[in-house]
Amino acid sequence: MRFTCIVRCLAVVALATAVVTVPGSLPAEETFEVDPLDWPHWRGPEYNGISRETGLVDSWSPDGENVLWFKEYLGSRSTPIIMRGKLYTITRDDVASPREGEKVVCADAVTGEKIWENKFNVYLSDVPAERVGWSSVVGDPTTGRVYALGVCGLFQCIDGETGETIWSHSLSEEYGALTTYGGRTNVPVIHGNLVIISAIMIDWGDMAKPAHRFIAFDKRNGQPVWFNGTRLLPYDTNYSSPVLATIDGQEVLVFGSGDGGVHAFQPQTGKPIWSYDVSRRGINVTPLVVGDRVFAGHSEENLVGTKMGAVFAIDGTGEGDVTKSKELWRNERMMVGKSSPIMVDGKLVTVDDRGGVIVLDPETGKTIAKKKIGRMMRSSPVYADGKIYVCSTGGRWHILKLEDDRIKIVHKLMLKDRSSHGSPVISHGRIYIPFIEGMYCIGKKDQQPTADPRPAPAEVTPVSADDVATQVQVVPVEALLKPGQKLQYQARLYNARGQFLKVADDAKFSIEGIGTISGDGKYEASNDPAHSEVKVTANVGDLSGTARIRIVPPLPWKFEFDDGQVPVTWVGARYRHIALDFDLLKKLEQQSPLASQLYIYLMTSYINSGRPVAKFADDSPRMTWSALLRFLERLDGSDSIRTLDEAKAALDPALQLLADEKVVAEWDWATPTPDVIQLTVKQGTRPVDGNGVMTKIKTIPKGARSQSWMGHVGLHDYTIQADVLGASKNGKMPDIGLIGQRYTLDLMGNSQQLQIRTWPPQLRMAQTIPFTWEPEVWYTMKLQSAIEDGKAVLRGKVWKRDEAEPEQWLVEAVDMVPNLTGSPGLFGNAKEAELFIDNVQVIGNK
Repeated sequence: MRFTCIVRCLAVVALATAVVTVPGSLPAEETFEVDPLDWPHWRGPEYNGISRETGLVDSWSPDGENVLWFKEYLGSRSTPIIMRGKLYTITRDDVASPREGEKVVCADAVTGEKIWENKFNVYLSDVPAERVGWSSVVGDPTTGRVYALGVCGLFQCIDGETGETIWSHSLSEEYGALTTYGGRTNVPVIHGNLVIISAIMIDWGDMAKPAHRFIAFDKRNGQPVWFNGTRLLPYDTNYSSPVLATIDGQEVLVFGSGDGGVHAFQPQTGKPIWSYDVSRRGINVTPLVVGDRVFAGHSEENLVGTKMGAVFAIDGTGEGDVTKSKELWRNERMMVGKSSPIMVDGKLVTVDDRGGVIVLDPETGKTIAKKKIGRMMRSSPVYADGKIYVCSTGGRWHILKLEDDRIKIVHKLMLKDRSSHGSPVISHGRIYIPFIEGMYCIGKKDQQPTADPRPAPAEVTPVSADDVATQVQVVPVEALLKPGQKLQYQARLYNARGQFLKVADDAKFSIEGIGTISGDGKYEASNDPAHSEVKVTANVGDLSGTARIRIVPPLPWKFEFDDGQVPVTWVGARYRHIALDFDLLKKLEQQSPLASQLYIYLMTSYINSGRPVAKFADDSPRMTWSALLRFLERLDGSDSIRTLDEAKAALDPALQLLADEKVVAEWDWATPTPDVIQLTVKQGTRPVDGNGVMTKIKTIPKGARSQSWMGHVGLHDYTIQADVLGASKNGKMPDIGLIGQRYTLDLMGNSQQLQIRTWPPQLRMAQTIPFTWEPEVWYTMKLQSAIEDGKAVLRGKVWKRDEAEPEQWLVEAVDMVPNLTGSPGLFGNAKEAELFIDNVQVIGNK
C-alpha cells in the first residue's frame, strides 16, 4: 500500500470555540498495547540510547552480509523511530526542484517499503535545503500517532496509520519560533496527554523578547496547555532534546538550552525546578539521566576562562540555581558538543566532535579509555547486546565493546560516499542506520527477537503523598480569537511536584482587557474591531494562574503608529521594532545628524528595557558603551571617542538638543574606574505626538534581520500594502519586505532588486527583477496573494509614495505547490542601515 498525504500548507486547527475538558475526558481514542521492543523516540524508549535486545549482529557489509535492505528514499539527517511495525522519519522532498519541500515518511519496518508520505512546504525560513530533516519525529505508542516539527516551524500531529494530519501549528507565525541558517530544530517529547516542543521564540506582548521557550500542547487536539522558557536573549538556537526522567520521586523534563545552561522543568506544568549554567553559547547535547544524576557536554566557550568545551555531571535533586551547589564534576577541554552520552556497565561513554570515544568514570569524571574512530561526529552512539554501535560523520562505522579499561573494536567499516548525522536505532532484532544518502537495515533474516527485561523505572512519589494545591494552570494558556468568539477556560490544580490534583470548581475568573468572562470561565470577546490583548486570571484561594488572548478582527486592517506603539498583538514585532516620531527625527537630522541617531538609539533602549533610564558603560560583557559608539560610528576611525572629555565634546551638544525637545530629561557622565566611561541618560516626557512610524535598527541583538506576523494563519487571498523608507550608512541600505500567505515581497537595498519568494535559501519558485530605489525616500509596496486554479499567484509592485500607483504589477510569481494560507506580516533586514514602515494595510482581494 502506498499513500501520499500532501500537506503543502495547513491552517491551524481552529480551537477558538473548543470546550476545554478535564484531562482524559475527551472522547475515547483507540489505544494500543505498548511493544517494549519499539523505538518511539530517537534516543530509545528509555531516553538513554540503550536497547535491551540481544542476539544482534556483530558484523555486516554494504555488499550484502547481514543487510536486510537499503532504501535510498529514506536518506536523511534525521534519526528514525520504529513503532507498531512501521518506521517513521523526516526527509527532503523533490530535491533541487521547484517543488522541493519536507516530508514525514512511513515505511514498513521489516521490508523498508513505503507506506505513506506527508508532504509540506518549507516557508519563510533561512534553513538551507541541505539541512532539511534536522528534527526527528516522536511516536505515541498508546495511540499510534506521530508528531513532527519541520524546519520552518510547522508542527504536526499525524495519524500513524494513514499519514493524515490531525492538527497542526505554525510555530513561527503563532509563537515567533526562529528558524535560522544553522538548521537547528528541536525534537518533541510526549508526557501523558501532553506533547512538548521548543524553539527560540520571539512572541508578542510580555514575551516579545527572544527566549528558548517550551510549549506543551494537548496531544489529542493541539490546545496549548503551558508555555514557559529559560533566560531572555539567548546567544544561540540549539537542538538538545528534552528527556523525561524521575529524580528524587519527581517527574522532570531535562534539557540543554540556547542560553548555555541545562535545566529541569516539571513536565505537566512547565514550572522550572533547577538550572545549571555552564556555557556562553547554546547546549546541543541531549542530556543523559541515570538515577538522580544528569550528564551532558558542550564544545563552546565555558563561562569562566578561555578553555573550550566540557563534560559534566550534575546532582539532579536540587532546586533553583545549582551551578555551584550541585555540580559533581566538570572536565573542561572535552569537546563533546553534538553526540549524546550513554552509560555502559557503569561507565560513561562519550564521543567528542572530532570522532574520539572517551570513557569516563561517572563518579569522578576521570578518563578510563580513549579511541579515535573518525574525524567528525554528529550522531550519537547506541548500546545493545553488550556492544556499542556508532558511526562518524564521514561514514566510519564501528561496533565496539568495553573490556575493563580499554575499548575493543569488534567490527568496522569505511562506508564511502556516506554522511552520517542521524543515529542508529534498534528494534525487533534489526539495526537501522540512517545516512543522508539512504538507510540501511541490518540483521539476521527471519531471526526472532530476544531481549533482556527492561529495568523497572524509578518510582514516582504518589499524588496521595501530597494533595495540597500550590499551582493553578489556566487552560488554554494562549488563544487567538476574533471579535465575538467564545472560549471556555479551566483552572487545573497541581501540587508542589507538578502532579495533577483536580479541576478547580471554586475558581474565580477575571480579565484585564475587552470582553467578558463568567464565573465558570466562559470568555466572550467583545465585538470591538480593535486589535487587543486580554489577560485571563483564575484565583483559587490564595493561588492564581494566568493565560493570554490576542483579539484580531477579520480583514480589512489598517495600522498607523501615531500613538507611539507597535501593535501588541503582532508576533515577533515588539523589541525588534519601535515607534518613533518621524517628523522629530527629520528635524533633529537637519540640526545634528548625531542627535537624530541618538534619538533612535535612546528610544530603543528605553522601550526595549522598559526602564526610563539608559546606562552605557563597558563594565560588563555587554559592552554597552562600545555598542553605542559603534552605532554612532564613533568607535573607530578619525572620529573615534577615547576619553571622557572627547565624549562630552562630541555628545553633549546632541544630548542638549534632545533635552530641548524633552526626549531627554537629564544626563550624567562618570568614570567608575579610570578606564571606563559611563553615560547615564534619563528619559524625558515627550511622547510620539506627530507622524509616528515603526523602525527597525541595526543594533537589535540577534534581531536586525527578522520577520513578524499580524494575526490569523488561516487567512488567504488578500493584499498587504505599506509605506517604507530605507536609510543609508556607509553606502549600504536595508532590505524591506511584506509577507502574504507565506510569501515575501522583498525590496532589496544593496542588490537593488525586487523579489518574490517563499524559502530564501532555496528560491524554488522565486522571481527576481532589477529595481533601482533610493535611500531616504518613501516608497509604497504592495503584495497580492491569491489561489487561482490550484496554484498560488503572487503579484508585487513598488512606487514612490508621492507618485501615482502604477496600473501594472512589476513582478509576478506562480507556485505550483502553493501555500494555501498564512498570516500577513513584515520582513526586514536592518543589518546595514535602519528601515522605517508606516501606513500598513491588509485587505481581502476583490
